Formats: sequence, C-alpha cells, structure tokens
Amino acid sequence: MTIENKHLHILTWLVHLISTILYVFIVYSIYLTRFYEKLTPEIPKDYYTVFFGIIYIAALLYPSVLKYHYIYYSDDGDKIIIKIYPIGFFSSSKKTYHIPKKDFVRAEIKESFFHLRKALFIYQNINNRTAKYPPIYLNGLPKEDQKKIMISLSRMMASKGAVV
Repeated sequence: MTIENKHLHILTWLVHLISTILYVFIVYSIYLTRFYEKLTPEIPKDYYTVFFGIIYIAALLYPSVLKYHYIYYSDDGDKIIIKIYPIGFFSSSKKTYHIPKKDFVRAEIKESFFHLRKALFIYQNINNRTAKYPPIYLNGLPKEDQKKIMISLSRMMASKGAVV
C-alpha cells in the first residue's frame, strides 16, 4: 500500500501565493485610494495595514504551526518506507526512513497542541534494543489515509504479537 499527499504542497503554495497577492492589493488600495478614508474616517490607514498584515502572517504560518508535512508511506516489500518534509516557511530538511518489517516493533499516535497535531511514533529493534523514531506529523493527511496507515501498522504489530 502506498499513500502520499502531494496535493497538500501544491494547495499550500497556492494559498501563500493568493494571500500575498491579496495583501499587496489591499495595502496598495489603502494608500493609493480614498476608499477607506470615506468608509471610516476616524481609523488611520496604518491600523488597516497592521490588521491585514496580521491576517496575512497568520495565513503564512498556519502550515508551520500545525506542522503540515508531505508524507510518502509505503509498506510494499520487506521494508516500510516513509519520506517526509515540512510544508511552509521555516522548513527543515527532508527525511527518509527505511524500516525492515522484521525489526518493526510498534507504532503509536499522540496528540498535542490542543489536539490539533497528530504525531506518529514508530519503534524499531536495533541491536536488541528498541529505538524510537522522531515524530511523523500526520495532520496533512486526510483522515482516511491516517486510518489506512494505522491499520497497516497494526497488522504488522499483530503479526508479531506486539500489544499497543
């Protein structure tokens, strides 16, 4: 089974592009036209600029705050392959995990940040010790794909006799 969410990267890029164009248009219209002065003469132009600037920054930082990631998951063959990289500004490097199915121990999901972030933790046997991978944030995946990944990992845990 293979799952990926490449559409999220394109959608996020489009939201950033459209919000940038809208913000520039609004700021230019504030300073080049008298529309806002006629509408509310008692509010200075700078307040409008700050207000729309906050909305613009929130739209840009939303994917980073919720830790949206591009995710490629495949359990075909004798390895579990997971490729991830963050989407949005301040993104770090790409990561790829190749986990042999024979060394896979268990997986669990933990929620954080007011239950808005879902992180998948995977455990693997390495030299007779259990190693924990860094969190893989599943927020960017649709709920159905999140369930499919957990069902796939649960089947592997059940075949080994592991208990969640």
